[in-house]
Amino acid sequence: MKIFQNNYSKIEIEKKIGDISQLGGIKSYVINDGPGNGVRALDINTPAGIDMTVLADRGLDISSFFYKSIPLCWKSITKETSPMYYESRGFEFLRTFYGGFLLTCGLGNIGAPCTDNGEELGEHGRISNIAAENVCFDGEWIGDEYFLWVQGKLREARVAGDKLKLTRKISLNMSEPVLLLEDIVENIGPLISPLMILYHINLGFPVVDKNSIFLSSRTEVTAFNDDSEPGLKNYRSHGEPIPEAKNEVFIHDLEADENGNANAAVINPEFNNGEGIGVWLKYNKDNLPYFLQWKSYQSGEYVEGIIPANSLIRGRDTERKEGTLKFIEPGEKISYRLEFKILQSNKEIEKYS
Repeated sequence: MKIFQNNYSKIEIEKKIGDISQLGGIKSYVINDGPGNGVRALDINTPAGIDMTVLADRGLDISSFFYKSIPLCWKSITKETSPMYYESRGFEFLRTFYGGFLLTCGLGNIGAPCTDNGEELGEHGRISNIAAENVCFDGEWIGDEYFLWVQGKLREARVAGDKLKLTRKISLNMSEPVLLLEDIVENIGPLISPLMILYHINLGFPVVDKNSIFLSSRTEVTAFNDDSEPGLKNYRSHGEPIPEAKNEVFIHDLEADENGNANAAVINPEFNNGEGIGVWLKYNKDNLPYFLQWKSYQSGEYVEGIIPANSLIRGRDTERKEGTLKFIEPGEKISYRLEFKILQSNKEIEKYS
C-alpha cells in the first residue's frame, strides 16, 4: 500500500495502527434534518484523498465527492432529498435532482417525459429515487492493498408491469484516487422489457471553470438540438457563469479501444495557480453506445456533465419509433462498468490527454 508517499506492506501497516479505520473507511448514518431527513447514507474516505457520500435511499448514487478537500461535483439548490418528495410526472424530477457526482437515470425512461404505449413516463425515470435493499459494506486486504466496497440491490418493478433489478457495487483501493462502479441489470419478470439507463456525472467548480477543457477519445460530435448548435464549435471549452443561459447538449460517438473502452475527462489546467486538476472516466461502450456532454453556464447551475448512456434522451416513445430502444429478455443480465480517476496535476493530465 502506497500512502503518504511511502510504500508499506500489510504487516508494516498493522504494526503502526490499531484499526484500519485510523486510515479511512466507511461510516453509515441517517440524515436527520431538512428535505433529506430519513435518508440512509454512507461516507467513504481514504488516505488517497477521496471523501465521498453514497445515498442508499437514493439509488445508491454518489451525492458528494471531494479529493483532498477539493469539491469535484456540482450540487443543486435542492440538496439531497428524500425519495418521498419524488414526483413522477413531466419534468418534476428536477425538484429532487440534487446533481451530485453520479446520479443514475432509468430504467424505464431517460430524457424527455413522454407517454409510451399508454404508460406515462417522467423525465429520467425512477431509479434514482428508489431505496436500495440488502445494502452492505466492508473492507478487505488483498495482498498488501486494502479495498473498500459498498453493495446493494434496487428493484424497479410493479404488478402487471416491468420487473427489473439493479445490483450495484462501488469499490475503491485505499491507496489510489480511483473509483470503480459495477452494475448488473437483470430482468426478473416473465416478459421482455424496455431498458434505458444513463449515468449522469455532474462535474462542478473548481474542476469546471472558465479555463476548463473537455477531453475524450477521438470523437464525432453533433449538437443535440437547435439551442446547442451555436456552441458546437467550442464544445471542448467552458466559459464564465452568466445570469441567463440555455443548456447545451452534444452527442459524441467516441472511439473505443480494442477492449471496447472509451474515455472522457474534464480538466482545469489553471487550477491552483497552474497546478491543474481533472476527472477522467473510462467505460465500456458495448452496452453504453451513446455519450452526451451537458454544459450549463447558468449562474448557480454551472456544471459540465459527462454522460454515457444506452440510448439518446428523446424519451422512450421516440426511441421506440426510431428503432433505437433497447430491451432486456426475461432472466437476462446486462453489465455496466465505469472507472473514475482523479487527475491530480497537469503532469498527470498529460498522460491521459
